[in-house]
Amino acid sequence: MSGPTPAGATPPADDDAADPVADDLADAYVWGFPLLAIHRTRAGHGPAGVMHHRRRLSTAADRTVVAPNNDTLYSSGFFDLRRGDLVIDVPPLDPARYWSVMLLDAYTNVQYVCRRLHGSAGATVRVRLDPHTPPDPDRPHEVVPVATPTVWVLARVVVDGPDDLDAAAAVQAALRVEQDPRPAPAPAARAGSPAPRGGDDGDWLAALADALAEDPPAPWDVPPPAALGTLLAGPPADPDAVAEGRRRGARRIRRHGLGADVHGNGWGTRRRGADYGGDPLVRAAVARFALAAHLPAENRTYTRPHDGRQGATLRFGPGDAPPVHGFWSLCCYGTDGFFVPNELGRHSVGNRTAGLRRDPDGGLTIDLGPRPPADPANWLPTPEGPCVLALRAYEGGPEVVAARWFPPDLGPAR
Repeated sequence: MSGPTPAGATPPADDDAADPVADDLADAYVWGFPLLAIHRTRAGHGPAGVMHHRRRLSTAADRTVVAPNNDTLYSSGFFDLRRGDLVIDVPPLDPARYWSVMLLDAYTNVQYVCRRLHGSAGATVRVRLDPHTPPDPDRPHEVVPVATPTVWVLARVVVDGPDDLDAAAAVQAALRVEQDPRPAPAPAARAGSPAPRGGDDGDWLAALADALAEDPPAPWDVPPPAALGTLLAGPPADPDAVAEGRRRGARRIRRHGLGADVHGNGWGTRRRGADYGGDPLVRAAVARFALAAHLPAENRTYTRPHDGRQGATLRFGPGDAPPVHGFWSLCCYGTDGFFVPNELGRHSVGNRTAGLRRDPDGGLTIDLGPRPPADPANWLPTPEGPCVLALRAYEGGPEVVAARWFPPDLGPAR
């Protein structure tokens, strides 16, 4: 798996020879990549129609979701909305406890049932198949329209340290997602079935045809390339051309990388996050490098490349901590987008990390490096080599949501 393009890096020039068929196939691959990614994730997820709870935090051993956090428990389930509405029931919760339920359609369009929108006094929300109503993720809804039969429900509950794990798991279990079947029989669901015909790594064009038959795009969504209908309706494309189209499309996605488009103090972020703005390449890159990424109002992630062999510090002066209503967290990934094993088993440091030592002036300095400093209380281990630092700001203030605030630049090791 290729790693993310460093923030601000210039992708190499595309030196592919002109080939109209291969270029049409590449356009189709880029447009269809998020749909293929959702179907591939669904096929490897386990039984459909139920929420699966993970009762531990992500570590270096987890290799399923790219760029996971190490701060929340996850619950995840795939559902077929042709079988009926989902009912998400949230009981009254501690107002200080961060939680969110993300809803992704088959094209990775994001909506939420969450603390930011629904508060902590309890809520009951329906999720309904409705391809004609565009999502409106910026305000709470009693009925959330989802454009495709396939919906991925991904819940997160924050864990405030090892002693909080049981309490967080109790909240995780209390966030209930159940299907309310309609009186009329619904079509048989395929969610959770084996990946259709070869998937992304095999005959991806045939897999895309299968996925489109199950989850057609909504009329308001990004339309498929004009040539896709001809490619699917005509005689089977030459296998070599299909493979070449995949190579070209994958290269375009790889060159785009994480797509940071605004930078400050050496950090980059996507101004719109998982709001793709109608750009199929942006949507494909997010699906490739950060599947199930957030909208900025829920979480903004700042990234920067780093040489893990070089010791460094990240210092927040007094009163300069990330401006959030939820929480913030700094973590380190290998170039493949996964956590790297380290002797502490520590993969994140943030405002909930127990035992951090404040600076004499009240600020906070985080130590970065492959070897522990003299006082390891504030140490975030890095690998001996290239890596990517990521700082997440959950429920950020207006300056975070608008991408006006950035973490400070790195300083020398102390």
